[in-house]
Amino acid sequence: MIYSKILSLLVLVALVACQSVDISETRSRVSLDMDWRFMQQDVHGAEQVSFDDSKWRQLNVPHDWSIEGEYNENNPAGIAGAFLPTGIGWYRKQIEIKELHSDEKFFVEFDGVYMNSDVWINGHHLGNRPYGYISFSYDITPYITKGNNVLAVRVDHSKAPSGRWYTGSGIYRHVWLTKTKDIYIPQWGTFVITTKVSSQTANVNLQMQISNETGSKQLVLVSSLIKDAAGNVVAKSVNKVEMARHTEVKQNFEVKNPLLWSPNQPNMYSVVTSLIVDGTCMDHYITPLGIRSIELKGSKGFFLNGQSIKFKGLSNHHDAGPVGAAVPDDVLYRRLKMLKEMGCNALRTTHNPFSPEFYTMCDTMGFMVMDEAFDGWWNPKAKHDYGNYFAEWWKRDLTDFMKRDRNHPSVVIWSIGNEVHGFTDEEQEEIVDFARGIDNTRPITQGRGYMAPHIDIAGFNGHGEFKGSLADYHKRHPEKAIIGTEITHTLQTRGVYRTKTWYRTKDNPAPWEKPEHFAQMEDKIYKIDDLSDKEVFTNITPRYQSSYDNSIVRVGVRHDWNRVEERDYYLGNFRWTGFDYLGESFNWPARTANFGIIDLAGFPKDHYYLYQSLWSDKPMVHLLPHWTHPGKEGVEIPVVVYTNCESAELFLNGQSLGEKNMGKERQMVWLVPYDAGKLSVVAKSNGIAIVEKQYVTAGEASGLSIEVDKATVKSNNIDVVHCEITVVDNKGVMVPNANHLIEFDVDGPARIIGVENGDILDLSPHKVSQRKAFNGKCLLMIQATGESGQIEITAKAETLKGSNILVLCE
Repeated sequence: MIYSKILSLLVLVALVACQSVDISETRSRVSLDMDWRFMQQDVHGAEQVSFDDSKWRQLNVPHDWSIEGEYNENNPAGIAGAFLPTGIGWYRKQIEIKELHSDEKFFVEFDGVYMNSDVWINGHHLGNRPYGYISFSYDITPYITKGNNVLAVRVDHSKAPSGRWYTGSGIYRHVWLTKTKDIYIPQWGTFVITTKVSSQTANVNLQMQISNETGSKQLVLVSSLIKDAAGNVVAKSVNKVEMARHTEVKQNFEVKNPLLWSPNQPNMYSVVTSLIVDGTCMDHYITPLGIRSIELKGSKGFFLNGQSIKFKGLSNHHDAGPVGAAVPDDVLYRRLKMLKEMGCNALRTTHNPFSPEFYTMCDTMGFMVMDEAFDGWWNPKAKHDYGNYFAEWWKRDLTDFMKRDRNHPSVVIWSIGNEVHGFTDEEQEEIVDFARGIDNTRPITQGRGYMAPHIDIAGFNGHGEFKGSLADYHKRHPEKAIIGTEITHTLQTRGVYRTKTWYRTKDNPAPWEKPEHFAQMEDKIYKIDDLSDKEVFTNITPRYQSSYDNSIVRVGVRHDWNRVEERDYYLGNFRWTGFDYLGESFNWPARTANFGIIDLAGFPKDHYYLYQSLWSDKPMVHLLPHWTHPGKEGVEIPVVVYTNCESAELFLNGQSLGEKNMGKERQMVWLVPYDAGKLSVVAKSNGIAIVEKQYVTAGEASGLSIEVDKATVKSNNIDVVHCEITVVDNKGVMVPNANHLIEFDVDGPARIIGVENGDILDLSPHKVSQRKAFNGKCLLMIQATGESGQIEITAKAETLKGSNILVLCE
C-alpha cells in the first residue's frame, strides 16, 4: 500500500515535470525532405561546405532518379531493373540550427538510400551504408554549428544489376533531424512485449536503453504511461536509476480489459516514456503498442489471440509503378487500402525491409506482416547485389532492421531470406540464433528455406505449388507448420482474355525455362480445363496474359486456396504478387511479368475480385469478361462469375440464363452466345438477392471521364491526388479496347509526379503530361505544391470530347 502511494507520487511528479515544458525542448523530430540540391553524376569535392551547388537541380525527397530516366535495352540494370538507368548521384541540403546548447544532441536519420551511401556534415564524413533498404542514423552533434550546416550525400548505384527486381536509385525514403537532450533514449531503444494476453488482462513488459552523455553520474526517474487511442492512461510504471553512461531499464505493466490487436480490430496503444532528472524532463519517447498474443502450434496452425487464423497474404516489392521506389505516403496508403478492401490480412516485404510508414499503416489498418530482411546471404544473386557486402554487414543490418520493426504488432513473423542459393544448415542456424538474440517473441521462416531444420515455419515458394509437395513434406515433418512464402504464381493482363488455358513453361517460358521442361513436370501441375474447345479471343500478343483464372505457372488461385482451407498445417500463403512491380520481366521490351492482381497503374485485374470472393466477408459479385466484343455476334463466350454468396443468376438483356450454385470450383461459368446489350448477374444467399453487377456494351469512343480520389488537399508538398481517366462512349460507358493518346494539363498549385496505364509493353516516360490509354484507362498522379489555390485537371485526346475536374489545395 505504501509502495503504491509512493509510485503514484513519483508518477505525479514525472507528469508535472514533463507537462511543464514544451516537448520539443526535450525531443523534436523534423522532416528534412524539402529543398535539396541534386546532381546525377559523380562530382569531386561536393562534400565540402564551400562547394557551389547553385546550378544543381532543386528537388524534394523521397526521390528516385532511375524512374525519371528512359527505358533502354542497353541499360546495365537489364531485365532485373526494368531497363532503367542507374549511376551515381549527389544530394546537398542546408540545415539551419537556430539555437545550439551544450546539453543537446542532434541526429540525422535516413529511412532508406539506394545504395552505397556516404554522408557528410560540414565536410566531416559520417559513414557508409551499402545496404540500400536499411534505415540508419548518424550523430552529427560534434560537427554542427549555429546557423547553416551542409548535409551532403553521395549515392553510388553505378554497378548494376544490384538486385533481381527494380530497386530505384537515390534518397528514396524520408530524412529526419532528431534533437534530444544529453540524457535520452536512443533510436529504436525500446522493446515492448505483451504476455499472458486475454480479454480480461494483459501483461506488458518494456525494455529500454538509456544513454547518459553528460559526463557524470545521474539519478534518472523513468516514468512510462500506457495510453489508449483516446489518450487515456491505462497503466503506469516508474523506476529510479542511477547511471554513469549507458544502462538498460525494465518495466512491467498490467492492462485491464485490453482492446486486443487483430486484422479485424487493429486497436493501438502507445507507451509514453519520460526521463526526469532533478525535476526536469530530459526526454519524451513514444513506443507503439498493440496488445496481442501469437502462438505457433505446429501442424495445428497459427493462433492470434487464441484463435486460429489463416494468412490471406500477398507478396509485394517496394516500388509503386510511375513513382518508382520514391513512394509518397498517400500512394502507399491507397495501395494498402485496396488490399484491405479485397480481404487481404497479411503482407510479406519481399525481399527486404520496407519504409517505416508501411509498418505504421499495417498496425493501424490491420495487416499481419512477414518482415523479410534479405534476399540472399553470402553469395550474390545479382552480380552487384548486397551479397558482396553480406559477410561484413549482415549482423549490423539485421540488428537495426529487427530493432526498428519489433515494436509493431503487425509484425508477426520474421523472414531471414528468400531462395538463398546453396545455403547450409549451419548458415541458417547462425542467422536464426542471432535473430532470436534480438527478438525471440516471433517465429522465424525463410522463403524456400524448408530444406534446413532451424526455422520455425517451413517456407515454400514455387516448389510448393506442385501436386503432393506439401503433403510429402508434412509426412516427413508432421509437427512443422508450412506457409506459402511465395504461392501462388499466376499471370494476368488487365482487360485481356483467352479461353484456352496457358501454362508459362509450355506457352510463354521464363528466361530460365525451356518448353520441353513442361513435359517433365506435367503430371505435377494442377491442370485447369479450357473454357472452350477453340480459342475465342485470337490475335493477342503472347506477352499478355489471360484475365480468366487460366494463365498459371503450376497451380491456379482456386486450387491453391482449397489446399489452404483443407490443411491445418498449411497456414496460408503470400501470393506472388499483389501489385505488378517493375523489373524481373521475361525480356525486352516488357517492364514486368504481370504477376500482380493489380496493375502498374493501380487498376484491379479480374483476379482482384476472385481473391475478394475467397477472402472477404462483405457480400460481393464480379463478372468477366466485359461485354463489348464487336464481330463476335453469336460466338459462345465463357462468362465467369466470382462471388462469396451461395448462388448467382445470369441475365442477358433481361432474360435469365439460369442460376448456379457456388462449389469447390470457386467460380461459375456460363457459355453465352454474344449479343450486344446488357449482361448482368445477381448473387444470392438463402434465395435472397444480395448484390449484383452488370456490363453494358460500349459504343464508339466519344469522350473522357476523370475521377479523383480527393477533392481537397493540403498545400504541403506532400499530398497526392490519383486521377483515373477513362475513355467512354456517348452514354458514359467505358470503351474497354480504347487506346487513345491522352494529354493532361494541370493548372494551379500541383505538379505531375507520374503517368501510367498498366501496359507492360509501353515504354513511355513517366514524368510527362501524356499517356496512351490501355484497354480504356490510364492514370495521372499529381502532388500538391506549397501554395494554396484551385487545381484544374484537364484531359484531352484527338477525336474525343475532353474533360476537366477541380481539386482544392488549402
